Amino acid sequence: MELEDTLIFDERLFDAQALQKAAYRSMNSLSVDFKIEDGQFLCRVAPNIGIDEPAFLSAVQEFKKDALDYQLRHRLNLETQPIKNLILGLAFSKTGLNGE
Repeated sequence: MELEDTLIFDERLFDAQALQKAAYRSMNSLSVDFKIEDGQFLCRVAPNIGIDEPAFLSAVQEFKKDALDYQLRHRLNLETQPIKNLILGLAFSKTGLNGE
């Protein structure tokens, strides 16, 4: 019996980079193929050689968790970027390195 599953992620909710990071993290257990169709990411996941069914099912669950984790990190980074830039700008404006 060949194990394989297709996970569907909405393009409006997930960024491709977040899914790629999740796939990279799970590369020891899964191989992931991406396809975009009708505004959705279709992620075909298959176990690597030597991965049995329970390990595969566990790896698929971890992939889903990691996809959400990386997406939330990506969103948080976008939302806080202006504040980070402001803090860095203020920090470096007081160094005296500009010759004033």
